[in-house]
Amino acid sequence: MTSSDQPAAGPALPDRARTVRWGFHAVRLVIVTVLLAAAAVLPTGQGALDKLRYREGDIARERVVAPADFRIQKDDISLRREQEEAALAVPPVFVIDQRARTDALERWSAFQERALAVVSDPDVGPRERAEKLKLLGVPLDASAAEALSAPGRARRALTDMGGWLAQVLDAGIVSEKKSGLILGYRNVTLRQGDSEASAPATRFLDRREALDRLSGLARATFGADIRGVTLVEALAAPFVVASVTYDRAETEWRRSNAKSAVPDMVGMVKKDELIVDANERVTHDALLKLRSLRNLEAARRSQTEYLYPPLARMLLMLLFIAAFATYLRMELPWVYGDNGMLAMFTVLTLAVLGCVVAIVTVAGLSEFAVPLALAPLVVASLMEKRPALVFTLMLSVLVMAVAELRAPFVAVAMMGGVTAVYSVQRLRHRWHFVRAFFAIALANLAAISAWDLARSMPLPAVLNDGLWGLLSALFATAVAFGILPLVEQVFRLTSDITLLELSDLNRPLLRRMQLEAPGTYHHSMVVGSLAEAAAEAIHANSLLARVQAYYHDIGKLSKPEYYAENEPASSRSRHEKLTPSMSALVVKSHISEGLDFAKKIRLPRAVRNAIPEHHGSMVMAFFFHKALETDPTARREDYSYPGPRPRSKETAILMLADGVEGASRALAEPTPSRIRGLVQRIIEERVRDGQLDEANITISELARIRESFIPVLTAIFHVRAPYPAAPKPQNKREYDSRRDA
Repeated sequence: MTSSDQPAAGPALPDRARTVRWGFHAVRLVIVTVLLAAAAVLPTGQGALDKLRYREGDIARERVVAPADFRIQKDDISLRREQEEAALAVPPVFVIDQRARTDALERWSAFQERALAVVSDPDVGPRERAEKLKLLGVPLDASAAEALSAPGRARRALTDMGGWLAQVLDAGIVSEKKSGLILGYRNVTLRQGDSEASAPATRFLDRREALDRLSGLARATFGADIRGVTLVEALAAPFVVASVTYDRAETEWRRSNAKSAVPDMVGMVKKDELIVDANERVTHDALLKLRSLRNLEAARRSQTEYLYPPLARMLLMLLFIAAFATYLRMELPWVYGDNGMLAMFTVLTLAVLGCVVAIVTVAGLSEFAVPLALAPLVVASLMEKRPALVFTLMLSVLVMAVAELRAPFVAVAMMGGVTAVYSVQRLRHRWHFVRAFFAIALANLAAISAWDLARSMPLPAVLNDGLWGLLSALFATAVAFGILPLVEQVFRLTSDITLLELSDLNRPLLRRMQLEAPGTYHHSMVVGSLAEAAAEAIHANSLLARVQAYYHDIGKLSKPEYYAENEPASSRSRHEKLTPSMSALVVKSHISEGLDFAKKIRLPRAVRNAIPEHHGSMVMAFFFHKALETDPTARREDYSYPGPRPRSKETAILMLADGVEGASRALAEPTPSRIRGLVQRIIEERVRDGQLDEANITISELARIRESFIPVLTAIFHVRAPYPAAPKPQNKREYDSRRDA
């Protein structure tokens, strides 16, 4: 059985009531919004399109037949490779720049004419000739100008240079580095005006190659005259210009067209043609057909059709929220009124949906690997089985519908989830999660095997699905084991393991109570026995009821001497010196003092709630009637406990056990019949006073509680028959023998 936490006790401050109320509803609005948003953006797991998602070598989950004629598309890698090959097959395009050639030769002719005139003038000396040659528009250094001033060398260079320059310009000088443009191409496309032709790539020169060719021609002409070669290189540099231009835009356009021209289809599938049969291995050809069919179905969807699935998922999520909220409000109002618990349900729902996306949609694994048992494991470890069972059943249907999983997922999820709930109902040790793992694993295996064998699936497929079911159980139990303490802290809930730790009587606060308030300690132990027996009788959380009893009166540690159970029998009550109102304040203070103690030692909320709820709003009748004797105007409210009234079966049991134990100590002769009458009277008084109205407890349960109290109280007040007195020894020998014995 698991613990059931409730909202913290204590009324809200009047000046903050409206803020608290708005904050309460704002949290709920955020929860609903987050769930709806998650449903809207959730990628489907095995929908109309995703059921066609496979990888080569996978086993087909179902038979797929072509619904219509369609073409088979190439896979992306092959298509991209063919497109790149087609683009690379297109040669680069060059354009002959006739104007640049003509302009370069005309400029050379003009320079040649002026230079020959200077060189041929007999009246000009060598030094003056060199200075005039520098002014002809061609940048010449002193060495080149001096070499050109020699008439014979100059005439020869100037005469031959024109033919050499025309030769390299006609070969084609490219504007960019040649290797980057034509590397790997034997021929290129050469355009001139509206005509084009294929030309060998080797004919083109870049600027450096053109200058090197001119130098070679000069060396062949001048031989050992190095100054002549230098002269030619200096004269040629300004006139070696690009005569052929690389047309980058045209080249890229042609290559783009070549890519587009590559067909993306490799065949045709006819209507009703079998693509892949169920339980068959998906081959490469079948995979291409499946992908083509998936793309075809996606292309047929309109914008409206893309809008419908998110809206449908949001509607399903809204129905889930409404159904589960209605159940909690009608059956478990203390859960419905706790935003922390609702937040826990929300986080678990999102976690399971996230697992579906990661495992099925992204990884493409079996839906049997989804660890849906994680949610019921956590819920059942922290609460009673009713909300855990309902949450499991609703969540299984929700995940299948929203994520579009196959029908067998629901059967497996429900079987594993229900098993998870009952496997942790008696969670007393951490290692009990191992027991839960084996139980969930067996349930998953049974459900999966039954489904697969009913469909005559081959044994390897059954074993494969069973393996995913085992991994799902392992993952769910491992994660639940790891996050349970964190969930307890974040959402302020309490597991049975924590309750067991709190039930250790050697804990410092209980040891202190034993020493400083022994009467209260004994009272708490007896109340614990009564509460545990009653909780077991009505199938409530007996462990929680017992732990609540241990700590319900810890506030009496602040003033233990003011409580009757701690007063020596021979001493007078300290309340005789106090007014009734002061006595009432002192007695009521053990509630606030107890809550302070609980806060200091960080008692879980489920245990802490017992401190104010075990008295509810009952009246301290003794002090109230005493006050009325002297002050008829005394108000009942001043002598009532602050409440709230019990809001769970466990705190209701604690209230009854506390009252029964206290009243039974006043019985002169605690016979079974008197004990029964006392228990009946206490229960009736609490019912008439309305103290149990919020505890969701039935008349039949009250009857079982009453019957569980009687044997415990009868055993406590059982009067043992007196032993007969031993006869006095007659002599010393008899005395010694008795002593030795």
